[in-house]
Amino acid sequence: MDADAAPELVAKLESSVPAERCDALLALGATPETVAKHGEAIVRKLEDSDGDVRRAALGALAKSPETVAKHGEAIVRKLEDSDRGVRRAALQALAESPETVAKHGEAIVRKLEDSDGDVRR
Repeated sequence: MDADAAPELVAKLESSVPAERCDALLALGATPETVAKHGEAIVRKLEDSDGDVRRAALGALAKSPETVAKHGEAIVRKLEDSDRGVRRAALQALAESPETVAKHGEAIVRKLEDSDGDVRR
């Protein structure tokens, strides 16, 4: 990703169009370095009203184990999201950081009893 494009992508995270926010998150998640640099902006999208955007944010975060470790608490909260895809994406993101798995193992293990089979896998 072109470093000059990052500020424009961060600005698109505030678009009123969910697909534009998702596209921006996908682009920001292209490299671990970009995720680390813009982690705070990406983490804020975990509270987006659109489930696709929350999933995209988790997918971007998963590209940087260090960023997952830094924002582990925010990601763990998504294990209780009403959207099963978000819960699954949160588990996948957490799995990228052994440090975070060790710290939040109990919350992760509880998802083995999630009401949705896709989340339990």
